[in-house]
Amino acid sequence: MTGTFLASLTRVLWRLLEHYKISPEFVFREVGMDPALMDEPRGRYRVEKAMSAWAKAEELIDDPCFGLKAAEFWHPPDLHALGYAFLASSTLRTALDRLVRHVAIVNDRVRFSIDEKGEQVICTHGFVGPKLAMPTAVEDARWALFVSLCRRSHGENLNPAEIWFQHPELSCSGDYYGLFRCPIIFGAETSAIVFARSDVYSPLPAANRELARANDQILTNLLSELVDGDLITKVKKAIAEELPSGSPKDDVIAKAVFMSSRNLHRKLSAQGTNYSKLLDAVRRELAQQYVADFSLSLSEISFLLGFSEQSAFSRAFRRWTGKAPSASRDAATA
Repeated sequence: MTGTFLASLTRVLWRLLEHYKISPEFVFREVGMDPALMDEPRGRYRVEKAMSAWAKAEELIDDPCFGLKAAEFWHPPDLHALGYAFLASSTLRTALDRLVRHVAIVNDRVRFSIDEKGEQVICTHGFVGPKLAMPTAVEDARWALFVSLCRRSHGENLNPAEIWFQHPELSCSGDYYGLFRCPIIFGAETSAIVFARSDVYSPLPAANRELARANDQILTNLLSELVDGDLITKVKKAIAEELPSGSPKDDVIAKAVFMSSRNLHRKLSAQGTNYSKLLDAVRRELAQQYVADFSLSLSEISFLLGFSEQSAFSRAFRRWTGKAPSASRDAATA
């Protein structure tokens, strides 16, 4: 599935590149990212392109731990309203809950989960859909920014109980301990940060309930736009991405657009359509494109459209066009 990333947050990478005397515009243009999007409040990049930009930065920056410097180069507006809502929270626990609820605004392929075990609170990072190829610097920058955000709201004396990195230990591992001031596990199965429960539930000095709620409303509206905006296009896109794996079930597509199957059916019905119609429409549109591409065999097209047998594809194509796919190709060359 294709995901999107909050464009304003890539300002952190831009500033890092400038810090290391590397042209950020060159890096962004190299991977197909328009720098102007960073200044658009609702601007978004494709997640894959954002990851490519970080990978390109890794190639150009002669510092394997440069991602940790994200702690120095972020500002609350980079996170849109989430940064302000987080900082205005009454406790770190309520701030973490806001992150869990609204993290899709930052990256709609990402999910955070909170788990309490005794005196520890564990915040785990994970992905929705296929695993992404994530540069080491991205994992470093994520936790560096996150810990800096927590310290700005809680106090600079806040230290995690433990941090788990999925990437292996680097030669500059001392930089990790210097920044995080806690035990660190490298090569872990999951990426997570652990806090003491007492720290997570203690009142925050900058708490502002009115400001937090105002920003919560902005975040709710943004999330609604992200999920519901042009839902039919989002569903059709998700269907197209899943078809090579077989005829996708509605629950799979519902998950891809971040809602329940029931909610998906309700919203599609309100727009005068349903899942079966959209699945059929996507197959029809793609079939016409693929049949016109003579580099693809009919059996390959059947696979790409999620049909279990070529005969099933041929019947569907005849229903859509009144012709067999082979006849359509013959007519195109006549």
